[in-house]
Amino acid sequence: MLIGFIAAAETMMYAVSRSKRQQAQRQQVLMGNSLDSVRALPHVDDYLKRKTAGASRGQVFVASKLAEICRRAVHTRSFEYLVLHLIRTVINRRSKYFNNTQRRMTICK
Repeated sequence: MLIGFIAAAETMMYAVSRSKRQQAQRQQVLMGNSLDSVRALPHVDDYLKRKTAGASRGQVFVASKLAEICRRAVHTRSFEYLVLHLIRTVINRRSKYFNNTQRRMTICK
């Protein structure tokens, strides 16, 4: 009985630690702090690789440094606020446009 209790406690501790580790890993991925934060899209990658096959070494260098800077900028709170601002601006412009184009119909007797 005691051995069964110890085995159950050990299994429960293992499950809890694994759950906590998975939760922490998920949080890291969602926050963009994981090492796998760069995702691969095989079909898009292959297509773009064919399209850029003739790039010079200088162009590849500039593109890699620019992409690195953009990745750093994207993982900031400021970028999130910028995207939110752009979304709100588009929605406000669209609502103003649709509100101004509505015509009121009057029925003449």
